[in-house]
Amino acid sequence: MKYQTVQQNIRLGREILPNEKLMQLTSNQISELKKSLWEHGVIVMRKQNLTASQLKKFAQNTFGNVNFGSKSKPLNPLIHPDLQSPGVAILGNPQVGNQEIVGQFAWQWHHDKDHLPTTPGLDMNALYVIILYGVEIPIAGHTTEFIDMIEAYNNLDSSHQQQLAQMNMYHLPPRYLKPGSNVPMKMHPVVSTHKVTGKQGLYLGSDTSIPVGMEEKPEAAQQFWHELFQTILQRTPVYAHVWQPGDVVFWDNSQVMHTGTPYDAKQHQRIALRVGVVDNSFS
Repeated sequence: MKYQTVQQNIRLGREILPNEKLMQLTSNQISELKKSLWEHGVIVMRKQNLTASQLKKFAQNTFGNVNFGSKSKPLNPLIHPDLQSPGVAILGNPQVGNQEIVGQFAWQWHHDKDHLPTTPGLDMNALYVIILYGVEIPIAGHTTEFIDMIEAYNNLDSSHQQQLAQMNMYHLPPRYLKPGSNVPMKMHPVVSTHKVTGKQGLYLGSDTSIPVGMEEKPEAAQQFWHELFQTILQRTPVYAHVWQPGDVVFWDNSQVMHTGTPYDAKQHQRIALRVGVVDNSFS
């Protein structure tokens, strides 16, 4: 899919609380952080120095439980223990000399609602927040790209908006799928109302999503998804966050989609710590 990116966006990518340390924020500053997140969809704090355990503690204290749907794993002796904690994923190629990239599946457009389809009782419209901490950045100019799905909905023709407002999609987890596995599907409206702001936007999951009525037509379902998303990309600017070491980026998956960008693991190392958490105030 062809599209152009911008590094300045009206809403997305707002830098907040400059010169503050994440683990030292006051309750008022945390309230300010959450207010900014719901308002802007993607926010950034720079120049942080965190362990995986600290990142997890902050996520739990600010939003809620980070361990739902995940299994504890033993520590990897080839990775520094400060980068490891149950519920915190390590993305990139954290092992020196190992060119395997963890999280390469994320190099496609998607919403990050990992366990919502498979977790019983969890609302598909829950506020699922990702916190991504950049420890090592592979190259200057390395980006993660975001698109504002509220703006995307507003940029559609009114007739197209009305058509989509009557549609629902089944959503599958974006990873860990195995041929023949019995994967639960949950239904979500294509036009979603945000739990905090009340604004309407599009929720498309990923290209594994299946519009209701196309369950037996997987090729038509994928074609529908790609044509809709191409229309969105033609009308809505893509914000590219340019990473600096120490960046902590928060995004609200009810408002934005994102994609990672490739890099050469033979030449560069990338280490990022990722926490996904549902805000328990609105779950």
